[in-house]
Order: sequence, then C-alpha cells, then structure tokens
Amino acid sequence: MLKLFFLVFLISHLLGDFYFQSDKLAHMKVEKYKFLLLHSLLYLVVYVTFILPFWSFPLFLGAIILAASHYIIDSLKYILSKKYGDHKALFFIDQLLHIACIFTASVYLTQAGYEVKLLPLITNALSPVIINYESILMWIGLILLLLKPANITIMQFTRKYRPMKTNSGSNDNVNEDISTGYDNAGALIGSLERLLIALLISVGQYAAIGLVLTAKSVARYNKIAEDKQFAEYYLLGTLTSTLYAILAYFVIFRLF
Repeated sequence: MLKLFFLVFLISHLLGDFYFQSDKLAHMKVEKYKFLLLHSLLYLVVYVTFILPFWSFPLFLGAIILAASHYIIDSLKYILSKKYGDHKALFFIDQLLHIACIFTASVYLTQAGYEVKLLPLITNALSPVIINYESILMWIGLILLLLKPANITIMQFTRKYRPMKTNSGSNDNVNEDISTGYDNAGALIGSLERLLIALLISVGQYAAIGLVLTAKSVARYNKIAEDKQFAEYYLLGTLTSTLYAILAYFVIFRLF
C-alpha cells in the first residue's frame, strides 16, 4: 500500500509541478510572488483532481497537506533565489524536499492502516476488464518522470558545461550556443532515448541499450570528433540521461 500512496502522490506532483506549469509561469514565479501563488493554486487543483478516482478523506487530507508543504517549500526557494540568485542547487534541493514530503506522507498513511482504492463506481465499470491499476500507475509515473522532469533536471545539471563560442564578427564577445539543429530536437531525442532504455530494461534486453546510445552518437559523430568541448558536454549529457532512466525505472519498479 505504501507504493500505491507514493505513486498517486508522485504522479500528482509531477503533473502539477511540471506538466501543468508552463515555462513562462516557471520563470515568472521566480520574479514575482503572485505567480508563485498562482502556481500553488494550480498545483492544488491538479493534486485534488488526480486523486478523484481514488477518493477518500485520508487521501484528500494528504493531498491538501502536500500542496501546503509544496507552497511553503516554493516560498522558501523564492526567498533564497532573491538572495542568492536562481542557482541550480535550489532546484535539486526543492525537488528532493518535495519527494521527501511525499514519501513521509505515504509512510504515515500506510502505517495508519489506510488504503488506496478506486471508487466503487469506477470499479464496477471496469469489472468486465482485468486491470492491474498498480502496474498502470507505475508506468504512468515512469513515463512522466522520463519526459519533461528529466529534460529539466539534465539541463540544470549540465548547463554549467554547455559549450559556447565567441562571435568573431563583432567587437563584443557575444556568446552563442554552438549546437545546431532544430529547436527542442535534443530534448525530444533525449526523451525517446530514456523511454527506449526503460522499455529495454523492462524486457531484460540490457545489451540493446548500447545500440540506442550508438545510434544517437552516429548523428553527432563529426561534431564529437572535431570539438573536444562539445564531445565532453555530449558525453556528460548522454551518461546523465542514461543514469536517470535506469534510476527512475528501479525507483518505480524495484524500490518497494
């Protein structure tokens, strides 16, 4: 039951803190407190909406408490970012605190003897079909982890090492990103890469992961061979992405 509580709360958190928060809102809430309040309200709405199929008072109370803790943690992050700047360490500490609160709430509700169950109306509607909703929640949680949160986490971790070049056509030193290609293509490639790695792990095809990484490297072979800075940045990003996918899979499927 601990796993079910954790999955429901984790999925609610991912939806509220990443997927239902636009990039603009994420930026503005760092600048103005009223946008942080807006984000916290949207977070609460998403949280409560997602737990509706599993509705119970303990679960509802847990959602309210976790939404309140999210608001408090984000407010502390807002204060610290104003004082020290939007440092990447704040992002990681912020997310670790959210996960710690989710785990603590899950442990408490489990030890108190509460359960996560679908509403009778939904259970009756699904009765003709055999559905393991725990497995469904695990895959939903894993997929959500491997997409937008992963891209943001890896970007935060590697941005210090992002190679830049000087624009020689100007008297000023203007930094430009040396990477080329379509906008957001790298994030999409990374997302597909992590999904493939998770699927390969789930069917025990560990050796095939190397083929995925090789195929990704072929497209950037010339850049890797000619530019040492880019090669190091590319390798760091690829290894971080791979490690993230492996850890996410084992946290969701093997931790409990």
